[in-house]
Formats: sequence, structure tokens, C-alpha cells
Amino acid sequence: MNESDRPYHEVSSIFPLMQGADFEALKTDIKQNGLLEPIWIDRDGKIIDGRNRHRACLDTGTPEKFRTYEKDDVLTFVIGLNLHRRHLNETQRAVVASKIANMPQGGRTDITPSANLHKVSQSKAASMLNVSPRTVATVKAVEKEAPELLEKMERGEITAHEASKKVAEKKRTQERKEVADAGRSVPKSDKWNVWQADITTWQAPRQYDFIITDPPYPKEYLPLYEVLAQRANEWLKPGGLLIAMCGQSYLNQIYEMMSKHIEYYWTLAYLTPGQSASLWQKNVIPKWKPLLVFANGKYSGKMFGDVYESGENSKELHKWGQSESGMFDVISGICLPGQYILDPFCGAGTTGVAAIKHGCLFDGIDLDQDNVNISKGRINDETA
Repeated sequence: MNESDRPYHEVSSIFPLMQGADFEALKTDIKQNGLLEPIWIDRDGKIIDGRNRHRACLDTGTPEKFRTYEKDDVLTFVIGLNLHRRHLNETQRAVVASKIANMPQGGRTDITPSANLHKVSQSKAASMLNVSPRTVATVKAVEKEAPELLEKMERGEITAHEASKKVAEKKRTQERKEVADAGRSVPKSDKWNVWQADITTWQAPRQYDFIITDPPYPKEYLPLYEVLAQRANEWLKPGGLLIAMCGQSYLNQIYEMMSKHIEYYWTLAYLTPGQSASLWQKNVIPKWKPLLVFANGKYSGKMFGDVYESGENSKELHKWGQSESGMFDVISGICLPGQYILDPFCGAGTTGVAAIKHGCLFDGIDLDQDNVNISKGRINDETA
């Protein structure tokens, strides 16, 4: 047999080929020292392990050494060899597991059932590669939506989590564009409006019963909370309430900044079950968010509870999007139909949708024109 024509067993391709400098280093070593580790073949002469060594020998003209694996559990054997030899991260192992689980269904007649890759389930493949089934599922989802990222994961250049975020951002960008385009032609409503504006300079057309909003949480946006508190005194009716959602990392600073300009009234607990993003820098897994309540004078409105619950967040149109059902829970628990609500950080319009569904009137502003168009489109379509 001409060794350049020697066939590969399907298991030989589950681990990535060496590329670039790594492969050149392997060729140099083999040329200088010969092939020290044999190439493994099965009983039919197919290469099951050693593609890189085989390629290097062909490129350098180095004589090859072969060793036959006589047992049936070829897959388990090859995985064991490579997990000990290679230093693969979790994502790279998950890519290998995904390849095993991805192989076409149907039996083969040339290998025994114990070595038949078609019988390996996704959970079994994950176990064999010592990786979580969730990570394997993430890899498979990324491969389906953005196959160009698979090679980067395989090479260890990007984690499955990072790739998944890129896929989500790509989908969100496309969906935002479609909804924003549709929102440009939405007719004016007498129940709601959304403008492109800056909270520092915007002149409100009226005063409001409530300001209900979710400003951005990162540290660089903290000054916006003070601006919000300052402007709330202008925008609220006497006795009106400002309800601002915030994270807890900078809660003390936010409270101090806002309390200089408007009277603190209460803190509501906004439960976030199922949203288990960990704050590793604090060693905390948060399960709720504060809703800080401030009053422009004496509040004499509806009596309300101080615990509300979020549903699944709506991230499709905005990376910081909140749950529509959660915002409806807040608005229906505190506001009366017919009252006017303002959201000066409108985002993708979730607060507006919930407000109109409860029978309230709504105004919103946002710096981003796409957010304005998306809000208009959502409110128009989801409350018609």
C-alpha cells in the first residue's frame, strides 16, 4: 500500500489536526529524531490515531511505524490516548464530544457494536470526554447557528460560552434591525409616545404619576442615577413616585446620590428566579434586585406590596432587556389604569408594553434611535 493512500478510520478525525507552528515543530522533531511514537491502526489497516504523525512523516520522508489495536473499543481507546496526551480545555473537549454525538445514525458492518460511534448518545459522549452535557449542547447550538465559530472553539481560541454570546448578539442585531425598520412607520398614538432624547436636556410634555425605569448598571453609568433623581422632581406630579431598578454592587452609592435630590420612600424586592448569573467578584448568586422608590412629596395613591417577581428576561431585542411579565407585575401592583408612566431609559420598550396592557398611558425616551423605533414597533404590535 502506498502510505499516502492509507485510509483513516472515522475516529481519527474527532480530535483537531495540528496547525501552523505546532505542526512545523512536530515535523522538525520527526525529521531529526525519527518517529518515536507509532501510528495506531485498526485490524483493517485504517489509521485510528496519529494523523499528525502520519502527515509529518509523509512531508519529511520519514519511515513510519504502525501498531495494530486488536480490540473492539476503538473509540474509548482513542479518547484515552488523546486526553492524556493533549491539554484540551473544556470547550475543546466538548467539540470532540459533539463530533461523536453528531455522527450519522445507522449501523456499520465493518466494526462491532461496542465500537459503533452511531450508538453514542450526547450525554454518553459528554461523559467520555469529562465535560458537561450543557457545554456539549452549547457547542452543537453554536455549530448550527454559526459554523464559522466551530473551528475557533476547536483550536481553543474561544470558549463555548463566548461563542454562544456571539451567536446571541448576532441574532439580536438582526432582530433589532427588523423590528426597528418596522417601527419607523408606526402611526402616532394618543395613549403612548417614545422619543429619541437625552435625560439631561429633555423637556417633558407633561408631569407623570410614576417614573418606572431600569437604568444601566455598570459603574461608568452611576452618574445617570443622580441626573435621574434631579429630573424626577420636574417630571413627577406632586405625590408621584420614582421607581428605579438597580443592581446591588453599587447600591450604597446610588442611594446616596439619589437621596440628595428626592426623598427616599421604600425598597421593593424584585425576585429573579431562574436567573442565576453569578457575581464571581462578590462570591454571590443574586436572586433578587432592589427597586428603589422615591417620592415627590407625600404619596397618597394605591396601597401596594413590596415583593414582585420577574419572569424570563426578554434579551432578544436588548442585551439588558427585562421581563415583560415582571414589569407587568410591578405596574399592575402599584399603578391604576389611566395613570401616566414615564420610562426615561426606555430600551426596547418592555415597560411601555406592560403599561399599555394595564390600561395606563406611557411616554418613553432613549438616546438610541434604534431603541426608539423598536419600542414603537413593540408597543404598537403587542398592545393592538
